[in-house]
Amino acid sequence: MALAAPAGFTSSNLVYQDSFSSSLDSDWHTYITSRAANGWAWNSYGSGGSGPGGPYDADYDMPSQVTVTNGLLNLTAAKQTVTGMNQGSVQSFPITSGAVSSYGNFEFNGGYLQISMKAPSGNGAWPGLWLMPGAGSSSGDNFEIDIQEGGYTGSGPANQAFSWHLHSPSGTVGGVVDTGVDLTAGFHTYGINWVPGQSITWYLDGRQIATVTSAQVQIPNQPMQLIMSNQVANSNA
Repeated sequence: MALAAPAGFTSSNLVYQDSFSSSLDSDWHTYITSRAANGWAWNSYGSGGSGPGGPYDADYDMPSQVTVTNGLLNLTAAKQTVTGMNQGSVQSFPITSGAVSSYGNFEFNGGYLQISMKAPSGNGAWPGLWLMPGAGSSSGDNFEIDIQEGGYTGSGPANQAFSWHLHSPSGTVGGVVDTGVDLTAGFHTYGINWVPGQSITWYLDGRQIATVTSAQVQIPNQPMQLIMSNQVANSNA
């Protein structure tokens, strides 16, 4: 799905675009990874799967749940038991889901990034559009930019929640905004304008949601990869 240039930019500023026209290309891995993992799948169980780990996920991500149809990337969560790894312990997960990462392929340091997404619905729906240090970074997993971490978080209706965060060595800032819009009913454009070392501004359909500056917390200035995941939270969340 091609997107128009955001306000203040033109088509000549474009450096990368993926419209998922026919199939998943070589820019993408079908697992979650990071700089600290040296590109290996998080919580690998040797089956090609991955998982973020911790006490809150009901899902384990498998390549079979990543498909491309009619110009859309589909990350499908299904009630399908799968055996995976969770921080060193083998366990059974009740949900099989999908995730992709651009580690070592498409990485960028600053600029405007926008993604068109139809958010999933249902109990525990926890879609994630996030950035972490890539292969071009000189350090480990010291930053995480959550472009949109929606779903179960916040005090308003879950299908209207826009959750944004920046995790950094100097602290974490973020929040949850009740957008007043059902984000599961159709496609919406999520974006960030990232000025390395200076600021990050979050957008929904061109409308500013939040801004963080270096006066508040350390802003990353290093190549970062894009991760897109369809996580499902369990009852601990």
